[in-house]
Amino acid sequence: MKRKLIQLPVFLAIFFSTFGLHAQMNENIWFDGFSRSYFTRDALDKSLIDDTISAKNTSSGYNLLDLNTHVNPIQNIEIFAQLRIRNSFGSFFGSGTEINVRQLKAKGVINNKIRFSVGDLFLKQSKFTLYNYDEELSVHENDMLKFYRDIIHYENFYNENRWRLQGIQTDFSFKFDRFIRNLDIDFFVTRPRGSFQINKSNYSSDLIYSGGSILSNINKRLKLSTNYVNLFELASSGTKNISVRNPVYDISLIHSYNSENYHIQQTLQTGFSKRYWLHTELENAVLDSISNDTKGMYFDLENKFSKQDSSLFLTLGFRYVDPNFRSAGAQTRRLNYDDINRNTIYPFYTNMSLIRPPSMFDIVTDDQLYNQDLSSVLMAFNPIYSNILPYGDATPNRIGVHMKAIMNNKNNLFHAKFNSGFFKEAIGQGTSEKRKFGLISGFLKINLHEFLNWQKKLTISASSENEITQRGGKDVSKINFFSHHTNASINAELIKKFFIQASYKQLNAKGNEFVTQRDNYGNISYFTLTDVDQKDHMLSVGMLYKFKKNLYAKLNYSWWGMTSFDQNYLNYKYNRLLLILSVKL
Repeated sequence: MKRKLIQLPVFLAIFFSTFGLHAQMNENIWFDGFSRSYFTRDALDKSLIDDTISAKNTSSGYNLLDLNTHVNPIQNIEIFAQLRIRNSFGSFFGSGTEINVRQLKAKGVINNKIRFSVGDLFLKQSKFTLYNYDEELSVHENDMLKFYRDIIHYENFYNENRWRLQGIQTDFSFKFDRFIRNLDIDFFVTRPRGSFQINKSNYSSDLIYSGGSILSNINKRLKLSTNYVNLFELASSGTKNISVRNPVYDISLIHSYNSENYHIQQTLQTGFSKRYWLHTELENAVLDSISNDTKGMYFDLENKFSKQDSSLFLTLGFRYVDPNFRSAGAQTRRLNYDDINRNTIYPFYTNMSLIRPPSMFDIVTDDQLYNQDLSSVLMAFNPIYSNILPYGDATPNRIGVHMKAIMNNKNNLFHAKFNSGFFKEAIGQGTSEKRKFGLISGFLKINLHEFLNWQKKLTISASSENEITQRGGKDVSKINFFSHHTNASINAELIKKFFIQASYKQLNAKGNEFVTQRDNYGNISYFTLTDVDQKDHMLSVGMLYKFKKNLYAKLNYSWWGMTSFDQNYLNYKYNRLLLILSVKL
């Protein structure tokens, strides 16, 4: 007791001295951040009688605090550091606590002309050079499950379709009084991967990703943009005798027209890529040879129409992407289906301890399945959840048209989206016959409280997304594959800031498809025939209390699982109780 009484004034002295220091430096140092408490209890469904090995229920969770420190040593310089403190549930504080620096960067302006950033960068260019495409099943996410997406995006640094990289970036601009109006220039050099030890005598090389952009406003209506990126290895930084090179070149011409009532924009974009591996040592003593050399191009024409009152947005486009087009910064996927990347929730199931395949629930909730590193080769994907454009608009071997529409009611009565695309392969894979693809999706959200003139909110939403893949020819190579994703939710405010919520998600996939197997150089090595007839389901109910805009508490219960009608996989059902408290400081 005496010791505690002695410690108290010491603590108060330190606290107030720190407070005084902050008061003196508040113009140069300021703080913000984020805090989250997360607890789950997962359980086997009572209907499962063929799994007596797995735990009947498990619980996990954590408390975390991300403290952001902003330091301005001089007027045009800012140093930013994000310190994370994370403690797992199930032990005393301090036991199992992790403390690390999550982000660190410095940025500023030199002579009010040249901007720079050093450290953690969030970079984006065109959709064919550097772009972080949205993950599967995220296009029409309902309000109830949006918090799962927010966690996934926050934990994996998915910010406005940018890739988080580490390096240096600089940009500057020039203005002109004739011929062109301005010239904006941007350059960056990053290191996605450093050299590391493979075994006792071998080391991998540094992986470098660099590029730049030039944007010129020729006049009020016409813009010209060029982009360049290159992914390459520094062979001298390791002991491997082979290193990758992947330069991509891009140019866009953008025409805009504005009137009092609407806006029109046409974009013509094209470019090409190279990818090869450079050998420095060969068995026949030949040096510096090139292998697995591929070249490909793309062409994209997009027309956009929008009303000035934001009530209508229309997009119509045509796209061609060569089968050999490769761009690591645009084709790297968020979801990683590597065998070593398994579900964190019941990764094994049944008495045979089978590896549980990822389901719709895992894609929606499990942030550990997601990827943050650029890949020099095309990553594997699951056709059940994404088969038409698994690598976004930059998906190779595609030619076709697409259309999007967004409609908003002026009185905020409803919000609607429509998306469609019709593509085919440029060349056949494994056969002369070409796959044909069709995509149709729609979303509708109705604000019933606006119809009824209620003060408290009452909204319902529903969406449907359909993908179909077909290929003719001989029976041995025919393809007929279909997937259908439905989503419905209701959100009702009972009392001020307190909501009850319910949602239902379902995905049906049926048919056959040939899954592509690739070697270490990204070349097709084999096709695996896959027959699918399964249904994923997820039913959720819960309560939400919004203390204010950036502070909420949520209690949620979900029933989820998968049913396989062709018995390729055994069925499973699970339940989850979740409690979350989120605070943005």
